[in-house]
Amino acid sequence: MITGTALADPAPSGSGQDGSQPAWPTRPGENQFPRLPSETDIYPFIPVPLPTDDPWYADPADLDNLANGDVIRKRVVTTYLLAVPWPPVHTEQILYRSTDSRDHPIATATTVLIPGIPWLGPGTRPVISYQEAIDSLDPACNPSHTLRAGTMKETQLLLQFLGEGMAVSVPDFNGKTNTTLAPSEGRMVLDGVRAVRRAGIGMDNSAVGLWGYSGGGSATAWAAELHRSYAPELPIKGSAQGGVPGNKHAMTAHAMDAGAGIAGQADFIGWIWLIGLSREFPDLLPLDKFLTTDGMTVAHDIEHRCLYTAAATGAWRPLKNYLKDQNAFLDPDIQNVLHRDSLGYADTPDIPVTMWHSTTDPLIPIAAIEPVVKAYCAAGVNLRFFRVPASEHISAELIGYEPSLLWLTAVLAGADPGPTTC
Repeated sequence: MITGTALADPAPSGSGQDGSQPAWPTRPGENQFPRLPSETDIYPFIPVPLPTDDPWYADPADLDNLANGDVIRKRVVTTYLLAVPWPPVHTEQILYRSTDSRDHPIATATTVLIPGIPWLGPGTRPVISYQEAIDSLDPACNPSHTLRAGTMKETQLLLQFLGEGMAVSVPDFNGKTNTTLAPSEGRMVLDGVRAVRRAGIGMDNSAVGLWGYSGGGSATAWAAELHRSYAPELPIKGSAQGGVPGNKHAMTAHAMDAGAGIAGQADFIGWIWLIGLSREFPDLLPLDKFLTTDGMTVAHDIEHRCLYTAAATGAWRPLKNYLKDQNAFLDPDIQNVLHRDSLGYADTPDIPVTMWHSTTDPLIPIAAIEPVVKAYCAAGVNLRFFRVPASEHISAELIGYEPSLLWLTAVLAGADPGPTTC
């Protein structure tokens, strides 16, 4: 698997002393796919360097001395959709300083798309911080790379925001190490907005809206929660977030074993979640502490994949079958991580919020968001929450997309956010 020279090991991850790969688990009743090619295998054939081979992403020597949201460097790039350049859109990428969940300084990027048409609403052109559902474990899957390579999954959803004359900022909110579903997502989103306003690209006085679904909804929701304590100076007018995996205790129970039949497709979430959090909390969640030998083989195979092949590898492969101890996550330290990684506990949003969720979502069950809604209502959050019946994960996204986009556009234009549902 090609992962870029900066991340590649002398032998494949999880290999034996002679460089050979361990036997691939093929258990009765589980996923029978062999080792699959990876999305990253195509990138050497695209004339855009992998992030691990691109010096533009390198941390500066003075990273410790910069403030959160400070611009490290920027560049003008071209964005593509399947090798076709986008319609008239000026695109700049900004590398900026942020912090992880342990307050360590990190550098990550955002890609800013400015349409060639005017904003017809009041005031200056607003900025949408659009959080893609990255849900991947390699920096080649981050939008700063896929937008240039022409492979970003949610390109079509961006176009309507641009068509309304709004600028769109798409942050790499998992950072260069892809710490998927970690609490630091919100920090990287908010620092990305700060960087856009400091970059000298005409957005220093722009109002801001947040939008995201699923994994992108998680980052959006974290940014909405952290706004009050982390970046209260930002003029964020509203946050639209759907399919959010908000309560990690409920998500953990689901991720251990999503269920039989079609429900088993969701088993991959447990693998992505555990690998991502192990990078954010390596002292508390080292993979080899929890996973069996077969579990480590699967984890090493997934750890540099993008969403689609990670999902195909982890689906119908319950994480509980690869744990050394079925009760490992009941450890108080692990429960503390799950608590810290759950929305609605430490803080609540101080901005208008719209949320929606499928009542029959097989990937992110509604039980993972209902405790958050209850906490938000108890705290008096300016919240609209909508349950989408008779749907699954992707159809619920599309059902909620247009209403949430129109709501966010109206709020940015100065409209009242409307009545709450609490």
